[in-house]
Amino acid sequence: MSIDAGAKIGILSRDHKPDDELEKIRIQAAGGKIYRTQTFAKAAAHPGEKDLYVQGPLRVFPGRLSVSKTFGDIEAKRPRYGGNPNVIVCDPDIKVFKI
Repeated sequence: MSIDAGAKIGILSRDHKPDDELEKIRIQAAGGKIYRTQTFAKAAAHPGEKDLYVQGPLRVFPGRLSVSKTFGDIEAKRPRYGGNPNVIVCDPDIKVFKI
């Protein structure tokens, strides 16, 4: 959004991802963990190349999600299934400003 006739810009939204610093702090304070997945990839297409590990996205535990806010994921939210209702939440971030 433009502020002061374009002299400044204002951010209206942000991604709810585990690598966002505010989300990271909130997740860890609620007892959650953030981790990165890895996948082993064979270099069969080119003989002589080394096999390698490919890094996946950051994920939130419990739930194995790559987002930190969502409406529903039973494994992430219900203690009965190993979840924690305070880690993956659906509370929106609301900004109020005068137009």
